[in-house]
Amino acid sequence: MKDLVDKLLRVCFPDDILPYFELSAIEEHKNRIEIRFDEKKEMIPQCLRRIPNIVLDGFCNPIGLLSFPLKDKPTYLKIYRRRWKQSGINKYYSNTYQLHPSGIKTTHHFASFLKEAH
Repeated sequence: MKDLVDKLLRVCFPDDILPYFELSAIEEHKNRIEIRFDEKKEMIPQCLRRIPNIVLDGFCNPIGLLSFPLKDKPTYLKIYRRRWKQSGINKYYSNTYQLHPSGIKTTHHFASFLKEAH
C-alpha cells in the first residue's frame, strides 16, 4: 500500500518537493484544498552536518504555492522548512529551495502550464 501512495504522490506533486518534504496534512475547505508538506527531519543544512548538538527549533514561515486544481478547487501547497540551531546558541539555520519561479507563487509545472495557456 505504501508503494501505491508513493506513486500517487509522485503523480500529483512536483518532483522538486518530494525528495525534501513529506506530506503531513490535507484540508479540504468549501472553496479550496490545502496540502501541507513538512521538510524531512534528515534534511539538516549542509553547514551544520559536522557540528555537534544540532537540534530542531520549529519551522520557518510557510511558503504557499498554487498548484493544479483537485476536485475542481484551487489547490495550495503549504511548504514548511524546518529551522535548526546548535543547542544553547540562538543562531538559526534553514535550507533554501527553488520551489517556484521568481515573482510568482505557483509550482514550476503549474507556471509553465499557465504560460502555455496564454
